[in-house]
Amino acid sequence: MYRFTFLLCALALILMVPFASYAQDEEPEWDAFTFDLDDLEGDELSEEDVFTGADLYLVDFWASWCRPCAQYLPHLAEIVEEYGDQGLKVVIFVVDEANTISNAMSTLASEDFPFTFLFDPEAEVQDELGVRMIPTTVIFDPTGEELWRHVGYASGNEDEVREQIETFLPEETEE
Repeated sequence: MYRFTFLLCALALILMVPFASYAQDEEPEWDAFTFDLDDLEGDELSEEDVFTGADLYLVDFWASWCRPCAQYLPHLAEIVEEYGDQGLKVVIFVVDEANTISNAMSTLASEDFPFTFLFDPEAEVQDELGVRMIPTTVIFDPTGEELWRHVGYASGNEDEVREQIETFLPEETEE
């Protein structure tokens, strides 16, 4: 009887090993979309460079000619101020085409926004995610699973974005 109990416990421990190794602080594999795009400084970044180290990612699609996009950016900056320390990272895909990209670069460089800007003049990521209108805001978990999507911007939409962030951000634990 003791031998059977011992073997049963040993088997249970062996079966738990894969779960125990996953529970370590490993960076989840990003699986939503792939890219190699230039940032505001001209450095080429991939999804592996950008989508690491956060608990929640807010992705937005922006263009210099989009008036609602321009109105939305300061609110996104406030949102990063509020939730950045809790694990939120904001990534903006700039979808200006070649003839307007210099306008976008000068507009974005004139401010000190707390985002990663990636230039996607061919709209590759936009197409990959099925984004048809801008601005479109998408919230992803660390693995790239889409959690929420909102199309357009009107004054007050930032409150809905905050509510979604609070829904999906892991709760802080008191130490």
